[in-house]
Amino acid sequence: MKTKYSLPNIMSGFLRLCIAVFMGGVMALSCLPTAVAAGSESIAAVVNQSVITKSDLNARIDLIALSTGLPPSAELKAKLAPQVLDMLIDEQIKSQESKKYKITVDDKDVENGFAMIAQQNNIPVATFKQGLAQRGINIATMKSQIAAQIGWGKLIQKKIRPRVEVSEADIDSELGIMKLNLGHDQYKIAQIFLPLMDKSLDKSGNLSKYRGDIKGLADKLSLQLQQTPDAFPKVARQFSQSAGAEQGGMVGWVYEGDIPAELNAALTKMAVKSISAPIETQGGYYILYLIDKRKITTESLPKREEVMQRIGTQRLDRAQRKYMQDLMAQSFIEKRL
Repeated sequence: MKTKYSLPNIMSGFLRLCIAVFMGGVMALSCLPTAVAAGSESIAAVVNQSVITKSDLNARIDLIALSTGLPPSAELKAKLAPQVLDMLIDEQIKSQESKKYKITVDDKDVENGFAMIAQQNNIPVATFKQGLAQRGINIATMKSQIAAQIGWGKLIQKKIRPRVEVSEADIDSELGIMKLNLGHDQYKIAQIFLPLMDKSLDKSGNLSKYRGDIKGLADKLSLQLQQTPDAFPKVARQFSQSAGAEQGGMVGWVYEGDIPAELNAALTKMAVKSISAPIETQGGYYILYLIDKRKITTESLPKREEVMQRIGTQRLDRAQRKYMQDLMAQSFIEKRL
């Protein structure tokens, strides 16, 4: 019998909100790009009928550098630019798709969005709003940007979530595999995934250069995180494009055969509490954080509800990615970097 996958707080899983981080009393805000009239300033990318300006891109890069603790430099900006531009393009496409389906977001949703941002950064909501005003950020504009992110979550809830089912046989199969691995190592991990997207060619159609840019970014992030591993969740929320990114890249307990071979090979050589070098796969680059390690025992086997949640999360993530890939393929995207 197939069971509808139960996903508590589904909105939080897709609420990639603008991030506000207090560092030494300085607040940084990273927001969605807005459409501007062509020719009014330099354009970094065209996304269907909207544009992303170089000002949008530079502001996002500066704020990401600040919020993640990465030291700002011309080299960092050069390495961040391709990935950050892809992030902005994704956000623009998601916003456009939500509007297409007339997804509505009420005031309560937006206020909850404000509260989530504040909670993620241990800031009272009132202090967060006061900080916006002090930085000259229009509250109404910020609300519209939060609404766009929530709209995408609602769209996924409406279109994708009802298709995700987990059967009792699926759960039995997963538990059966785990029982076959009794006595083997199990790893508790978090991850950052930097994908190579189908439309991520440079303006000369050169994928190898783009791969080099992503590898350079992965190298930079890995080196920084090896020095400051406590920053891993913050960096994952900003950069990772995998399930669990909103939870700081948390994956949980995995075992051999449960993850790609390249990742498993890296984990077997890692010490607990360490950060991996970038791991290359066909789809992109991974950075792993090995949080803990143990042997799989009968006592450590998860409950059926936990297995259902895990399978459902994975399937929902795959379905959402496929949806986004289809939107990307159907969209007109012109990068001008």
